Amino acid sequence: MLWLCNPCHAVHIEEPLKNHQCVKGKAAMKNRPVVQAGHSLVLLLIAAYMVNCGGVSQSGQNPGSGTGTGGNNYTGVLMWKGDSSEKGLYPQETTLTPANVNSSQFGRLGSFQADGILMAQPLYIANLDMGQTGMHNVIVIATEHDSAYAIDADDPGASPLWERHYVDPANGITTLPDNFGGRTTLGGEVGITGTPFIDPATGVLYFVTTLARNGVAEQWLRAIDIHSGSDVGPGSMQIQASVPGDGKGSANGQIVFDPSIQNQRAGLTKVAGAIVVAWGSFSDWGVYHGWLMAFDPSTLKLLAAFNPTPQFQAVDSANGPADHGGGGAFWQGGAAPAVDSSGNIYLNAADGSFNADQNGNNYGDTLLKLQLNGSSFRVVDWFTPSNQACIDLDDLELGSGGVALLPTDITGGAKLAVALSKEGRLFLVNIDTLGKFNAGGDNQITQEFMVGEQTCSDSTTGGAAEGPGWNRLYGNASYWNGNLYAGASNLALKQYQFQNGLLNPTPVATSPSAYGYRGANTVVSANGTRDGIVWAYEKAVTNQGILHAYDATSVSKELWNSNMNSGRDALGEGIGFAAPVVVSGHVIATYDTRVGVFGLLK
Repeated sequence: MLWLCNPCHAVHIEEPLKNHQCVKGKAAMKNRPVVQAGHSLVLLLIAAYMVNCGGVSQSGQNPGSGTGTGGNNYTGVLMWKGDSSEKGLYPQETTLTPANVNSSQFGRLGSFQADGILMAQPLYIANLDMGQTGMHNVIVIATEHDSAYAIDADDPGASPLWERHYVDPANGITTLPDNFGGRTTLGGEVGITGTPFIDPATGVLYFVTTLARNGVAEQWLRAIDIHSGSDVGPGSMQIQASVPGDGKGSANGQIVFDPSIQNQRAGLTKVAGAIVVAWGSFSDWGVYHGWLMAFDPSTLKLLAAFNPTPQFQAVDSANGPADHGGGGAFWQGGAAPAVDSSGNIYLNAADGSFNADQNGNNYGDTLLKLQLNGSSFRVVDWFTPSNQACIDLDDLELGSGGVALLPTDITGGAKLAVALSKEGRLFLVNIDTLGKFNAGGDNQITQEFMVGEQTCSDSTTGGAAEGPGWNRLYGNASYWNGNLYAGASNLALKQYQFQNGLLNPTPVATSPSAYGYRGANTVVSANGTRDGIVWAYEKAVTNQGILHAYDATSVSKELWNSNMNSGRDALGEGIGFAAPVVVSGHVIATYDTRVGVFGLLK
């Protein structure tokens, strides 16, 4: 089937039972299906689009478009928290300052309502040439209803610049219901959960959709053009993978990826020319594993797959469905894997089987340093906390957060990274020598200390240590100008400072109020070493989303929050582990099915 929308925004050729799409511009025509179009007409329309509308070339690049910086170097916030260090710093913000972010000068400028819950972080492309409608600052969002939208950041309430929908109920294609097993916060359906990635060289948007086709779960890697929402290359590839192993769920010496129980929660990234995607679980339900996969960005074919728990393990710390050779989810509170300048990948495996200290291949509750070597991932180094058995048993995993790579100017030249755990513990590790495992304590790493106020103990935590009596950490700590910011659940946001290459474990400042059960997910905006602002997203105990702004030199000074002028700025239901985006005077935050754009009031 051929669909015509804005004549210079898209021409789409749809196969029967494939995803429905229609791309729209502000001057879009009413969608007009042309039934059974002849091949000659189709070819002519494609040629016209390629010649007259800046179509996507075979390389996936869009000739003549860009950001005004020359060539196809797209700029903006193109991945989770902006760059592959994952430290949450937006260092080129010249508009927003501690002096003008207040309830009288700063507030919500507009919002856009999508068709589903917005778990994925929004992305932003500056000065994007959209063809007939000209240049736009574009926000891209993705929903749990398996839809993607491009909206105008400067006019968010207008019709979307384009939209893409992957459900087709008439043909049995729906989102996957989230009531099949584990507890989730995905709002009743599972669609697009992990934060997409935009390739800055090609302008291709990559993300994963979860679907049910006549009730059978499927997951697909998608690749679409940010100018139009149309497919690039094959456009889609079904996720299918297996690795050798005799761990939980194995058959005939192979462990096969199960799309019905693997949650694609972590942000996507690009490493060594490949699109890298990680999977975890739905609240530890079923016989799951962590999965990390690499895909060719042009063909979307699978290049490599890694599973951190492939071995059967007779003796294990816990006895859940995925223990004794399973678990090790890669979810990280939504964080993407971190990548250093040498292409090494850093990510945390959550609760699961662990025998790496006995020369095994199970890495539950482990910070992994991996390298993508063509058709395989190689474990370069690793670190596992000394109380791995306790945190595994009591669901206080290392893998609730990701890895933030720090600059070397405040570490005496050492290459340090920060990881957080559900126990509420902070780990500072040297990425050149991660330290592996020491049963007697974690004194082989650079530093560790508690941000929270309770420590793991079988006698005190029993089963799950959560709720108002625990101080879990999720996502990544944020960094700016020698300061580190971490917000545990049920505690105030804490600010730590580096002194002589290490963190002072006594906070130099704390926020005026405590955070809810998901803690504070933070980013920092600044103009270099000046005008730092910590932006913290909270899902309150009441489920309301609250966006906070603090002076980054001392978070004891709250500059603004979205409830100060609730009639203008208040958010709806909050998103668990949501990360705000700060770019070019805009602060972009999601809540329920909406994305709000905040800035200086006119």
